[in-house]
Amino acid sequence: MITKNVSNFVLTEDMIEEFYREGFFYAPGFLTEEMVDIINKENSEFANRQSSDGQWKSNAITHFAESGAAFPETVRFLTDNRIIEVFERILGDDVKLWMGMYAVVPPRGEGLAWHQDNMYTHILGHMLNGFIALDHITQENAGLWLAPRSHRLGRQANLNEAGERHRRAAEPENGIPCKPMAPGDAVIFHRETLHHSKTNHTDKPRRAYAFQVASAVCRYAESGKLLTDRENLSSYKK
Repeated sequence: MITKNVSNFVLTEDMIEEFYREGFFYAPGFLTEEMVDIINKENSEFANRQSSDGQWKSNAITHFAESGAAFPETVRFLTDNRIIEVFERILGDDVKLWMGMYAVVPPRGEGLAWHQDNMYTHILGHMLNGFIALDHITQENAGLWLAPRSHRLGRQANLNEAGERHRRAAEPENGIPCKPMAPGDAVIFHRETLHHSKTNHTDKPRRAYAFQVASAVCRYAESGKLLTDRENLSSYKK
């Protein structure tokens, strides 16, 4: 199935300034409703699969050659000209995909504790995260929370024990719940903005698509090397 428009979103300079000042901005209509339906259908088997612990789960894409056959429409939205141009304008450079991730909080399941994604792999340079609602999302079904300006504090310490799968930062004093989001609405935030989600109190899975995108000049903190092992999204522009 082919859609005419992946996105009708229009990025403004005020949004870019808000990203750097506050650490996030809202992006209503980031994906069309038609594209949301297609992505949900493409990932329906994963969304409906029972997880072993009934908790947050995700299905990630990092290299299109490995995932394109199974998730062609998801790859198509990540490589759409209009989407890539939004990333480039925000980061002011060519961009690379760090990860795309179909994320599900099962019915009555729990989201993730407060964390920054840069607490996982430590990367130097500007990166952005996106959280796209694939359902109507409120605090009733594990809506996202953000801590404004927390990206200015730098990378935070992981409070979880060594070997635990997830990371956990100290709870910020200024955390706020995101506005209710319709399918296709998004929040774009800095990789070092603290965020988390709470409990899904409903009997339906809460579905979202998350992605992380890096400026092409970002480097691994441990080695100083460029992210040469990640997809160059700018090369997909037509």
